[in-house]
Amino acid sequence: MSKAIAIGYLAKVSAGNVNASHTEGNVVVTKKVTLPDGTTIPYISGQGLRRMLRDRLEDLGYPLSEPFAQVSGQEVTPPVHPWEFIDEDLFGYLDPSGARRRTSPVRVSAAVGLFAFQGDRDLGTRSFERFGQTMAAGGNMFETELYNNLFKGTMLIELDRVGVFRPLETGERNERQLSVDEKRQRLQALLEALNLLWGGGRTARMLVDLSPKFIAYARLKVKHPVFLEALSAFYEDGKPHLEVQPILNALAKFSGYREATLFGLEPGIFGNEEEVQSALKPHGEVLTVHEAIDRMKQDVGGLWA
Repeated sequence: MSKAIAIGYLAKVSAGNVNASHTEGNVVVTKKVTLPDGTTIPYISGQGLRRMLRDRLEDLGYPLSEPFAQVSGQEVTPPVHPWEFIDEDLFGYLDPSGARRRTSPVRVSAAVGLFAFQGDRDLGTRSFERFGQTMAAGGNMFETELYNNLFKGTMLIELDRVGVFRPLETGERNERQLSVDEKRQRLQALLEALNLLWGGGRTARMLVDLSPKFIAYARLKVKHPVFLEALSAFYEDGKPHLEVQPILNALAKFSGYREATLFGLEPGIFGNEEEVQSALKPHGEVLTVHEAIDRMKQDVGGLWA
């Protein structure tokens, strides 16, 4: 029986600061991690990605639990109706009393940039003249760090926990469980949310598309984030080139645990598109990204049969 789905993906940001850190003076700083050699690379936090996935699920017509939460001071008590709210099911919750908590069956990594941060900044100004004052009144200036990068992200879905709600999670005496059809529909909605992914901060002036430009999917007999450290790229002749050997190594390592494998590759993004296709075809079907996600939905539609 399948126990998990592992997904690895790459998203392209042409110019943006999706997930800012703190502000230094008048500079909005992007989130970065420092490598052992001192190089810094930008990243988008897992919390930020989960927020975007929630928002896309709401766009798809699923009501979220947040409007029904009770707020008292700094404490937010969720409704704890995961059978009713898809976000409580897939992303978990915590009752501040500690009596009820659900660990997310959908684990996400931060989306980590594959290329070093170059220190670019966007300059913004706001003139007080636009607010009825004279030009002599001046205005203010601010800067925002931004980047052009390719981000790698990973998702691990625990299939035996989706749509299953244990007494310690709900405070009820008996376990609840959704129907097979409802479980499938929620997983298919999650895949579509990833297909439609966008969001983050400063979208009014730095809109980004975070939908995958490459995606790898594996349905597994074990729980493991197969593609977490398998996605890398180099830049050459004006385009990113996907490194295929780390992906092949990961596929070989888990060959005995993979029950289904699919790949999606967006045309025109990678400089070595033909090499990637020929290297991956022996391990699974290689389609365009939207075709691959449709095929993933079909695969999910056969779960728990």
